[in-house]
Amino acid sequence: MDTNVLKTFVAVCEYSGFSAAADKLGYTQSTVSSQIKQLENELDTVLFDRFYHRINLTEDGLIVLQHARNILESHEKMLEELKTPEIIKGNIRLAMSSSVCNRYFKDDFLKFRKQFPDIHLVVLESGTEQMFDMLRKNEVDLIFTLDSHIYDSEFIICAEHKEKVHFIAATEHPLLQRNELLLKEICSEDFVLTESNMSYRKLLNHELATQSLEILPILEIGNPLQICSLIENSKMISFLPDFITEDAYRNGYIKHLPIADCDVSVWTQLLIHKNKWRSPALNAFIDFYREVIGK
Repeated sequence: MDTNVLKTFVAVCEYSGFSAAADKLGYTQSTVSSQIKQLENELDTVLFDRFYHRINLTEDGLIVLQHARNILESHEKMLEELKTPEIIKGNIRLAMSSSVCNRYFKDDFLKFRKQFPDIHLVVLESGTEQMFDMLRKNEVDLIFTLDSHIYDSEFIICAEHKEKVHFIAATEHPLLQRNELLLKEICSEDFVLTESNMSYRKLLNHELATQSLEILPILEIGNPLQICSLIENSKMISFLPDFITEDAYRNGYIKHLPIADCDVSVWTQLLIHKNKWRSPALNAFIDFYREVIGK
């Protein structure tokens, strides 16, 4: 049985006439009439009662209509399942901070890799200013920032998420016995911080400057996970985004210091230049991480 003939029959029923069905299908009316006649001959039944310029389905016609729709739906499903899935492949150059890399390039990346095995990714770790410079020069395709909220009409924000930052200490640290602390009361403590040009460290320095304060860390190191590990096993203090410390916090190894006069947040943002051509690989990456960041 020709599925095109079934489509014509269903169209005649849905548009209540041979002429309307012909217009919708791009056929001549004679072609539609011929196909309906062909179907009636094949089924050895009359599908329509014809009264002048009006038609009504017969009882057999109603039965055939139901089955015709089922056959066409099954036919479409079969074709859909037989389609060869599109292979998305290509290279993506991404600039990001080490903190963001630690967050989004563990389990999430493994899922992305499983879904898009033919996409090759090159990650360059850099500071925010350098990232934007590379993006403008087309040295990278997109950037993952961790900084104050950035908006510039030159760039498109593909996804973003606000992140809280806290002072942290080991669970047994004496300062945690206090219900409330002021920033000036902790400045003389032993601090381990990221480098001064790191996004949330810059925001901390700005907050300190507004209060005419200064912190002189005993150690500056770029790896925030290393910092978190050091804090767990010492009486030192640090200042890190919650997503870096969430495992240690959840497991009871560290706590947030109750600083009353320092409320700092940073933003994770995935950005692309407005003039950047989006390849299928780049679109796949953006769509995947837009969902991840939005969780």
